[in-house]
Amino acid sequence: MTAPESAQPLWRIPARPGTVVDLDYTNSIYRAPVTERFVVTGALLRLVEVSTTSEAVLHYLALDPPYRRRGDRLVVERPGPMFAELTIRIGQAGRQRLVVDGRTVPIHEVGVGEAVRVTVTRIPRLRALARNAP
Repeated sequence: MTAPESAQPLWRIPARPGTVVDLDYTNSIYRAPVTERFVVTGALLRLVEVSTTSEAVLHYLALDPPYRRRGDRLVVERPGPMFAELTIRIGQAGRQRLVVDGRTVPIHEVGVGEAVRVTVTRIPRLRALARNAP
């Protein structure tokens, strides 16, 4: 993940194909928690689910019913678009964070008004193996 202005990596998190990446934040209009769930597919992120406690948020995101319930959340599960890059603008209320394989990355800490660019970079298998060798 990088800040576009610097293009310097801020975090590097290992992820294999099939890894779930959650973007968790608070919707700034409805003040409701939102999770946008992506799955790593090759060098892309595919949106697979959006969940929130507020139906108004789903309408705001132009996600039409049917919704299903999971605990206190409304969930929309549909194969969504694939992204080579996500640019996330950090807002005052959002407290955006990524959760990758249980590891939380507090991307909101880069500062209000900043943008964070999330990409998946493929590492050649031999290079990855060499990194893990003793």
